[in-house]
Amino acid sequence: LEDIVEDIFLDLLPASCTTKYFTSKRSSFDIFTRIENILLALGAEVVRTPTEASFSDLKSHIGVAFRLQKELPNAIILDQYTNIANPLEHYDKTAEELLYALDDNLDVLVAGAGTGGTISGIGHKLKEIVGVDPIGSILSDPEHNEVSAYEVEGIGYDFIPTVLDRDIIDLWMRSNDKDSFETSRLLAKHEGLLC
Repeated sequence: LEDIVEDIFLDLLPASCTTKYFTSKRSSFDIFTRIENILLALGAEVVRTPTEASFSDLKSHIGVAFRLQKELPNAIILDQYTNIANPLEHYDKTAEELLYALDDNLDVLVAGAGTGGTISGIGHKLKEIVGVDPIGSILSDPEHNEVSAYEVEGIGYDFIPTVLDRDIIDLWMRSNDKDSFETSRLLAKHEGLLC
């Protein structure tokens, strides 16, 4: 079971797996429809969940994944929100890849914060980390817990994931949907980066 469809798309489990279930927040973005179609072609069952469902809501992508884990025989969830292997993988691999690609010449990392695994793992390896959190999320300021809707996928939450080490982040920057999508399009057009 995977509770974030865009993450599992990057991994694409072998088609030989007999049963695969993925929960997915509803999204208006065409790319997620394409991801779901690929997963369906590989024999997966995609369960759509409401985007507005909070982390603790049984209807959320996480709540549905854990319900399915109880209902389906031999089902497992790697649970990137609490699994320490998440930041460790980014400490051991992603950070090393960045340092290698940049000849150890990296001054500042600016990265979105979702589960916290990437930014926490890389942050422990590097240092001087700027976390990007969408307006409407509470990751950058848990005391200010006024959650509101935002369209950017993959970063921000209405809870603090266990694996997010907030102490590793030197500075938080808030992002809004309009600027995020415009910047994403510019990076794709001028740098060939899909983000």
